[in-house]
Amino acid sequence: MSMDNFTMSDLGIFITTIAGAIVLVCGAIQKSKCKEIKLCPPSCIRDPTIKTEPTGLTPRLPPKSTGA
Repeated sequence: MSMDNFTMSDLGIFITTIAGAIVLVCGAIQKSKCKEIKLCPPSCIRDPTIKTEPTGLTPRLPPKSTGA
């Protein structure tokens, strides 16, 4: 199988997919409560006292009307 069988569109989709996967992994690591992360072998030392910042994407209920 040679590179001649692939189009530029195929290559762009492949690169976009790999970049998206890397972004998702980085986002998950950033939001984790791990104070130390090791890659080989994979391990995580968790610190439950670490507070995570809210993303601002949580749904909020509208204020209740008084019915007046």
